[in-house]
Amino acid sequence: MLSDSSAPNVLGDVSNPFISKLTSSPKKGRMSPVEDSITSLREGMGRMDISKRGNSLDYLQHSERKDSKDSVTRRELDRFVPSRPPSLHHSSHSSTTLPTLALDGHSPDASMDQSHSTVHDQSTASLSATLGVPTSNRRILSFRSAPPPASHATSHLDAQRNYLLHSSASANRGTGSNAAGKEGAKKRAPPYVPERVLDAPGFEDDYYLNLVDWSCANRVAIGLGDTGYVWDAETGNVNALGGGEDTEDRPKVTAVSWSNDGAYLAIGTDAGEVEVWDVEEGKKMRTMGGHSARIPSLSWYGHVLSSGCRDGSIYHHDVRVAKHKVMELVGHNAEVCGLTWRSDGQFLASGGNDNVVNCWDGRIGASVLQNGDGVPRGNAKWTKRNHTAAVKALAWCPWQSSLLATGGGTADKHIHFWSTSTGARTSSLATSTQVTSLTFSPHSKEILGTHGYPDNTLTLWNYPSLEKIWEVPAHDSRIICSALSPDGTTVCTGAGDENLKFWKVWEARQSKKDRDDSESTGMGMGMGGRGKSAVRIR
Repeated sequence: MLSDSSAPNVLGDVSNPFISKLTSSPKKGRMSPVEDSITSLREGMGRMDISKRGNSLDYLQHSERKDSKDSVTRRELDRFVPSRPPSLHHSSHSSTTLPTLALDGHSPDASMDQSHSTVHDQSTASLSATLGVPTSNRRILSFRSAPPPASHATSHLDAQRNYLLHSSASANRGTGSNAAGKEGAKKRAPPYVPERVLDAPGFEDDYYLNLVDWSCANRVAIGLGDTGYVWDAETGNVNALGGGEDTEDRPKVTAVSWSNDGAYLAIGTDAGEVEVWDVEEGKKMRTMGGHSARIPSLSWYGHVLSSGCRDGSIYHHDVRVAKHKVMELVGHNAEVCGLTWRSDGQFLASGGNDNVVNCWDGRIGASVLQNGDGVPRGNAKWTKRNHTAAVKALAWCPWQSSLLATGGGTADKHIHFWSTSTGARTSSLATSTQVTSLTFSPHSKEILGTHGYPDNTLTLWNYPSLEKIWEVPAHDSRIICSALSPDGTTVCTGAGDENLKFWKVWEARQSKKDRDDSESTGMGMGMGGRGKSAVRIR
């Protein structure tokens, strides 16, 4: 128990021994053990100035540690941080608020850190000077770092280097494992040289005519002058249709088209008549008139033969009956230069010199409208006027039945893709030349275009990305028309340079079952093996 004389110096803060108080010297006399311990503690706390950041070495030397023989002085740092920035040693938070036992900046540890930092900076500067690397704060090694600036004498080499760098980067983009399996990622060589070239003297250089067609029996029909010719791709033989007749008054051939079974050939003439020929017998079966002008387009579906006339009319002919005209389609006011049935016979597409594309319902005689002769008249299901030139190139997609592609002439130079289900345009493709014909590949999602002025080229695009795969010069004059082989690999083109060229564009993808059937039945060996798997050009 403390005496009354020491009470004014003890203000009831004995419970907090870390707050130093200015106390007077205690009176000399005998004190209890409790008073003696409290007085020693206060004297010790008075020697520690914890209100300021200072040197605690005096206190450590004054205090005796019973659990260790040597006194240890160290900095209170993080265990896993090898060096601490100097700003952390002098932060206001650590110096004014929290007690610390860290030594002053002039301590031996601080001097060692400074000397180590100086040595490190010197070694870095020496290494940078040796390697010729600037001392700026950047990586010494970097992925595709920019080359050093070139001098004026080699500025063109620097520009070429930058061009090659960007081109290689763009070429490598998208060629990873995800794009490796995409169709078309593996580029193939364009067919710069045709498989075969045939002379076609008298081939008419007229954009609106369709003078070449390829049958499923591997025969090619060509209209030259006033005569139709059939070239057998199996044997190489050529037969003229009507060669024995008096040819002085014969009209010019303006269109040819094979029937679906390859047995009959339809020939459109400049006199507005349609002739049907039996190719095996070599004789004309019948002549169907009715048009008032030349017939530049023909298309078969079953026993129905559709013909497009220069006056804009389209007739459906039933070749089985005497009264062959079974329907008339009215929707063009200019020459119908493009006409093609869809493979299932549901729709008929037509294009004309009036820049119009029409899609017709394939049902014959379904219209209640009739002309003066009692023949039903049909109207187009939908009409499109997006082209600004004549529309001759028409193609139905074999792997997407509702897709129709149309191409325009010189003033248009565009290919449009349509959905026949809705009549909407799905995409468009701008070309640099007039489009004379279009062909979808049956083996891959690609479309081939033949072109006229001014390039006369063959161009292959991917669909639906519409990326150009290749483009090759094909003829010396504009390409007028083209035809696809029955196996879907070779395209025959006829041009104004009076040449017929055969181009191997695609490779056939034949399943194992089809190969086994072909081997077992011996298809491709002679006339009996005519078909899609028996296309050979001799």
